[in-house]
Amino acid sequence: MMKSTLHNLYKVFKSKRARVMLLCLVSMFSLSAQTPRKDSGADGPNPAQPVMLGFRVPEEFWSHEFMIFENGKYTNQTLEKYRGKPLILDFWATWCPSCIAKFPKVDRFKRIYGDHINFILVNSFDTDTKKITTVLTGEGAKRQVTQTASIVNDVYLKQLFPHQSVPIYIWLDEYGRLQASSTANFLNDYQVRAMVERMKGGKQ
Repeated sequence: MMKSTLHNLYKVFKSKRARVMLLCLVSMFSLSAQTPRKDSGADGPNPAQPVMLGFRVPEEFWSHEFMIFENGKYTNQTLEKYRGKPLILDFWATWCPSCIAKFPKVDRFKRIYGDHINFILVNSFDTDTKKITTVLTGEGAKRQVTQTASIVNDVYLKQLFPHQSVPIYIWLDEYGRLQASSTANFLNDYQVRAMVERMKGGKQ
């Protein structure tokens, strides 16, 4: 009896469809275990809920006020001016050399595709602003490290787009829908151009 049951289970899980269904179930339970409930108290009384692939960011994403380093100074701003174009969020940290090394690539994409796509850096770590300024301006170096604005001391965006390592890139389309969460390898001319062309073609 036991041998027959095990044989039947083997035949079921040998099926590709069954394996896919099992993977989906495992993923769902994994997400449930890792995502704090709205009333759990993690990261504050009402943490923002993670945005799922293909879904729009909440309206608060555009109206939330962030501290942003831009043009050599810190100001409190919303992301309203970034609405209506694809937006790539570049999560980084001052202690991450590979993050900083990618800044020139982001600047280059901004120069080439800036009329059609927006870029902004995001530092989600509780870091002294003086240290952030030193990194972003290249203080003591011969040239400024980046021309791209950076959100600093962020909490909200990391709740929307949870991640364990940096750099990580969040791709939003012109409607604010999450298209991808990628590593630096995915941030290349082909992918950026494809997003721009898709937007210009009006594909939804």
